[in-house]
Amino acid sequence: MNELSQFKKKQNQIFILVGINFLLFMVLFAGLGYVTWQSAVLVNRLKANLDQAEQAIAGMQERFRNMDMDALVDNLVATASERIDHSIRNVIEKADFSEALARASEKMEATQAVLAKTGKALEGMHETVQGIDNDEIARRVSYHILEGLGDGFQQAAETRRPAGIPRTDTGSGNTE
Repeated sequence: MNELSQFKKKQNQIFILVGINFLLFMVLFAGLGYVTWQSAVLVNRLKANLDQAEQAIAGMQERFRNMDMDALVDNLVATASERIDHSIRNVIEKADFSEALARASEKMEATQAVLAKTGKALEGMHETVQGIDNDEIARRVSYHILEGLGDGFQQAAETRRPAGIPRTDTGSGNTE
């Protein structure tokens, strides 16, 4: 009998363990069912949100196609022009140009003085150039060119030698 009571105890313990396992499986399957249900709800919400986003994008695309780009660009240019105009006015109102204008005026006066001196120098050069005889210049240039080219050219150089240039003796290096 003792064995029978022990066997019943073990049988009761096994029955309790099986019952606990069954309850745990029920909790596990209930949890899985809840998670599956929440997943399905989340997927449905995401589908709805995706549909709304697609509709919004389609509406925006339609509005973009219907926009008058010329009017949009004109509006953008007008707005930018107003902002630039406002910015320039602010800068001009806040800027102090008196010192810069004074420096520019001084530099202009200095430049004017230099230009006057340059004009006088050019007039002097013009008067000097007018006094130069072109034939005399040509004779001097041809003399100096022909003088250094050799003996055959030395005679030609001597025939072209101007009166103001002394005669050179190329053979001995002496000049008269």
